[in-house]
Amino acid sequence: MADRQIVAPWWYYGITGLIAGAAIVASAFLPQQVAGIFLVVAALLVGVASRVAAKSSGTRLPVPASAAGIGYLVALAVVVIGSLIVVWTVVRPDGPSWLAWMLAVLAFAVTLGGAWVAKAERVA
Repeated sequence: MADRQIVAPWWYYGITGLIAGAAIVASAFLPQQVAGIFLVVAALLVGVASRVAAKSSGTRLPVPASAAGIGYLVALAVVVIGSLIVVWTVVRPDGPSWLAWMLAVLAFAVTLGGAWVAKAERVA
């Protein structure tokens, strides 16, 4: 079982990236109380997507144990959490809304990078 290659479905990284991007944009434009609820819902949606992806691959999705996998997770956490902090402190209702959209695109792109990291781990 340890040597078995676990492959996330093709849609997994795209869906989680969309959820992360939507959470960032929603945090910029919704009132704080509603944005907080939306962040909880977004976290639950990522959990559901992970569960569905695990069921479709026949096993649970592991946390990548390689240096590249751990680096990816750290980069993803920094981008998403950092984007949320920037959105909460810089973007105002009358402020630069383009910044929230750019941070959402960045979070989406970094999340999609997970497919590349997973593929590189399978090749190695």
